[in-house]
Amino acid sequence: MSDTITDTTTPDIVEAAVEAREGFAEEGESLWQIYRRRFKKHTLGKIGLAVLIVLYGCAIFADFLSPYTMRWTDKRKSYHPPTRLYWFYENERGRRVFRPWVYEKRIVSVTFKEYGVVPKYTLRAISIEPRAGINEMRVVIVDKNPVLRKTRLVRAVADRYDLPVTHEAMRRLSAEIDSLERSPASDVTVRFRVGTESGGGSERPLELLLVKGNKNFVRFFNEGVPYTFLGLFQARIHLFGSPTGGYYLMGMDHLGRDLLSRLLHGSRISLSVGLIGSAIIFLVGLLFGGIAGYFGGAIDNIMMRVSEIIMSFPSIYLLFTLRAVFPPSLTSTQVYLLIVIILSFISWARLGRIIRGMVLSLKTEDYVLSARTMGLGNLKIITRHILPNTLSFVIIQVTLQIPGFILGESALSLLGLGISEPQSSWGLMLSVARNYRVVKDFPWVLIPGFAIFVAIMAWNFFGDGIRDAVDPRSRH
Repeated sequence: MSDTITDTTTPDIVEAAVEAREGFAEEGESLWQIYRRRFKKHTLGKIGLAVLIVLYGCAIFADFLSPYTMRWTDKRKSYHPPTRLYWFYENERGRRVFRPWVYEKRIVSVTFKEYGVVPKYTLRAISIEPRAGINEMRVVIVDKNPVLRKTRLVRAVADRYDLPVTHEAMRRLSAEIDSLERSPASDVTVRFRVGTESGGGSERPLELLLVKGNKNFVRFFNEGVPYTFLGLFQARIHLFGSPTGGYYLMGMDHLGRDLLSRLLHGSRISLSVGLIGSAIIFLVGLLFGGIAGYFGGAIDNIMMRVSEIIMSFPSIYLLFTLRAVFPPSLTSTQVYLLIVIILSFISWARLGRIIRGMVLSLKTEDYVLSARTMGLGNLKIITRHILPNTLSFVIIQVTLQIPGFILGESALSLLGLGISEPQSSWGLMLSVARNYRVVKDFPWVLIPGFAIFVAIMAWNFFGDGIRDAVDPRSRH
């Protein structure tokens, strides 16, 4: 009697094991639930999605997150290096307390853009502007003679508000300065009211900060430069910053503008170009390829020849040519829309050809033939029955093309053909890095390039995750 090996594994167990291994649909799952479950298994895809959420969240709330506005400028601090933050402060009693601060600095070498700390006896005046879009006054007096310090400070404030030095407000200011000078504390900040400003049926206070010493204290939810949040309402609360200024986390650019603030505001253009451009490609490529593949014949030949003509041009040269034919007097908003249209124009043809090939195979399916037999119109057959079956592939292509839009906008702005001053984009911010000496001496100007790298890698990771989630042959 021969021994036999009996396989006790039932077909149900085998099928369950295969489903668990390959990620097949569980009972009751819809197609989108399957995609979501498969995407959760893709680690890099989830990392890319998390990074994108952070980037686009920063773009939306750039006004609140940035310590200054996009156009805020301090021309005396061109190429100011990133500021070192000190966490503990020694008060008048000699005790160390947790109170973050930075030094106020001034340029000591115009040629080499070197900065040094101002003396402890320095007097400063920083105006508190009541409206957005106006640069505040920033006066720094470092004279050793206290009388000369007071005279120069009073004169600067009088010139700012167009008042004579004998005005009552200037006499009060002189008395306040004397009080500051007599104070034994080395770092004092006083809020001083100059007067009021009338306009729009209301009166607004005209105030400034009088500062004694060389330190700027940093805090969260700082009441800083006023701004208009998303064009909806005016506010002046920033996530962090210093009421007296002097804190530049990523340094300053060649015009004395805060790099972090412009980086956050520039992300709105650099990141939204990809979304809007991809939406245009999605619609044009889907309809163009769907019509060409469904009707075939002469229509297909003509439409495919048009797409081949567009694809035959080198994209970078076509990009520059199309941008150059438009007048240079366009506003920043018009330039932004123009860049989106140009980038979409040179990118839709490839997607349209791929969709056309997919439609050629889908139009012979039974459900399409049944819809045609029932008398459904051609446009409804294309939009309701054929194109929805190409969506998974189209979504993959769109997510993988967004990095190309970000790079295209950056290249145009880098070469001076894209977004122009005073607007901000990552490519425009990188344009100053074309000079070797700038990169060598002020390497923080390359930070926007790192932001471009992070955004592109995040989109690539996310696109790979989407592709693996909708591809039935993927092991994920």
